Formats: sequence, structure tokens, C-alpha cells
Amino acid sequence: MKTYERFLASAAVVGILATATVSGLIKAPEVCKASGAKSVAQEGGPFPVMWRLRNAAPVLINGYFGRGEWEEKGARRVGDRLNLFFNQDRDYFYLGIRLLKDMHTGLEVCLSTSGQSPKKLHVSATLGEAEYRDGAWGEMTWGRNTDWTCNSIGLIIDNGQRRVVEFEGFELQISKSIFAGRTWRILIHLKRPELTFPEAGREDDPAGWFEIRF
Repeated sequence: MKTYERFLASAAVVGILATATVSGLIKAPEVCKASGAKSVAQEGGPFPVMWRLRNAAPVLINGYFGRGEWEEKGARRVGDRLNLFFNQDRDYFYLGIRLLKDMHTGLEVCLSTSGQSPKKLHVSATLGEAEYRDGAWGEMTWGRNTDWTCNSIGLIIDNGQRRVVEFEGFELQISKSIFAGRTWRILIHLKRPELTFPEAGREDDPAGWFEIRF
């Protein structure tokens, strides 16, 4: 049985890295034992809880982390490379990936929940989406992302040379209706240069991804 088939066949999801409810905060466990992931101490401290947007400016999905958009207390550092932010309101989950070192020019976020086909959200100069079915990722569908959005990579011609418009990171807004489940597993795969979180995570194995609950 293939990795995803084993995962989807199980109705119970274990090994929580981040936990939340819409009514308050729940401290996350310190280790994802079931997935074999590193202890969070090695990843830079306890993994963040998730919280509701309260009395804060809406997140403007433009790749710039404006004051008041994200609760700074929710930031978690991944080595010297990234700050990760998590937020939610009634309808949407927000993921912020602030780049601290390299300017990555591509991103894929893999999402999974028990009993449904995993999704891959692709960000580069345009946005794309793929589903995992029959043991493989399907063909990417471009520009039809009706349930989520993210700032794309801006490219311009400057003095005859193509260059990337500078930005601070990636800001994603994802509808909670994308999955029926309220426990999600997530893999962050940054490209050019390569960086994966969790570090040992693979796109074909959700057991090694981190977990959140709404």
C-alpha cells in the first residue's frame, strides 16, 4: 500500500506540532513523536499555537509583513532562515513565511487531512494547484486558485535584464473549506534555493509534515 493510501486510510491523526481552537489558545506539544520529526527545540523553540484574528488589521497579501498584520508573539524562527506566522479567522487560515536570509523565488505548500486527497499549492510568477491521486501528484492547474491566494513572484525587465522584485516573504490566505477536516498536515517547500520545513519532510509522506488543528 502506498504511503498516501496508508495515511488516508487512517481516521486518526497523531503527533501534533500545533493545536488551536477558535475560542482560545492551546499550548502545542513539544515533540511530534509519531512522525519522527526533530524536537521543536532543534527547530528553534516550541511550535506556535494558532489564534483568532482579534482587533488587528487584515492581512494584505502582498509579500510585505506590515505592522499589525501578524501577531509577533506567534512568530517562530526556523534556524536563521525563516520566521513562520500562523493565524485564522472564521473562514480562513493564514500562513506567513518571512524570509530572513535567502530570497527564495518559489514555494510549494502541501496540505493534507485524513480522508481527502492532499493538495499542493504552488507559488512562483503565477499560482498553481495540484492534487495527489492514485499514488502520484496530478498535473498542475494554473490560475484557477478559487480557495486560496498568495503573493506571486514579481519579474521585471530592468536595463535589459530580467530581475525579481524584492519582497519580504510569502503570505497565504487559505479557505478552511478547502478541506472538510479541521486537522491539517502541512509541508513547506521553498525553492531557489531549496529549503524544506520540516527539514526531513517529503512531499509523498504526510506523516513527516507538521500538524495544526482549528
